Amino acid sequence: MTTLKEVCERISLPDPMKRKVLECAGEFDERTTESLSATLYDPSSWEKEIKEIAGVLGEDPDGSKMLTFMLQRAADSHKEYEKRGISERIFTVTMKFCTRFIEEHYKLYGTYAFTWAWWFPRQISLREFRIGALEYEMIEQEEQKLINIHIPSDADLGRESLRKSYEEARGFFAEYYPEYSQSDMVCDSWLLSPVLTTLLPENSNIVNFQKAFELTHVDHSNDSSIRWVYGRTDLPIQEQPEHTSLQKKIKTYLLGGGSIGAAKGRLQEEPWT
Repeated sequence: MTTLKEVCERISLPDPMKRKVLECAGEFDERTTESLSATLYDPSSWEKEIKEIAGVLGEDPDGSKMLTFMLQRAADSHKEYEKRGISERIFTVTMKFCTRFIEEHYKLYGTYAFTWAWWFPRQISLREFRIGALEYEMIEQEEQKLINIHIPSDADLGRESLRKSYEEARGFFAEYYPEYSQSDMVCDSWLLSPVLTTLLPENSNIVNFQKAFELTHVDHSNDSSIRWVYGRTDLPIQEQPEHTSLQKKIKTYLLGGGSIGAAKGRLQEEPWT
C-alpha cells in the first residue's frame, strides 16, 4: 500500500509543505476524513463537498490541511491505478499538478500554499491523467463522452511533443477506458483565442497548437489569459511583468483596450501528421 509520505516524495513536494502535510496527517481523525471521501468520485458533488471538507478541516490559511486530505486520497487512488495496470509514471506526473501550483505560488508570493483543492478530485477519481505534454479529462456533456484537453503551465507545445502526447493519449484511452477510445478531444482555453494569431508569429508554438483545432465557439470577453500569462490577477495591467515577449505583446494589446478572450475547439483527426 502506498503511504502518504511516499506520495509526497514521488511528486517532489517542497520540503516545507511536506513537513506540514505529514504533521497534519497525524492530527486527522481518519474516521471523519474517510466519511468525506466517498463523494469525491462524483463530479456533480465536487463543489459542494470541497466546501464541506474545508468546513470540517477548519482554519487553513496555506491550504496544507486540505492538501493533506487530498494527498491521502491520492495515496488511496494509487490502488486503483495498480488494479487497472496504469503505470507509476502516469500516476506521478498526474499527481504532480499540485506540486506545480504550490511552486508557482511560491514564485509569485514568496510563500508555499495550496489553493487548487477544487481541481484535485479529477485526479483522485481517475478522471484526468497527464500524458506527455498535456492533461486529458474524461467528461460527459449532453450524454456525450468527451475528452477535455488541459494545457499545464510547463507543457512543451512543440509540434513533436504535442504529436506524441495526442498519440499516446489515444492509445491510453483505448487500453484503459475503451468507452472513450473514439471520443472527440476538445479544448476550452485562452490559447485557442483567434486574437493570438494577430499578435504572434506564424511559426510560434501557440499558433501551431491552435492549427490542430476546429473552433466551435469564441468568447471575446474571457480574461483568463491574465492569470495564465502573468500568474496573478490582483495587479492592474500596467503593473504586470514583461519578462517574456508574450507578456509584452499581450500587455500592450490590453492597455490599448483589447481583449484576448478564449475559444472552444475540437481536435481534428490526426492533424499532427
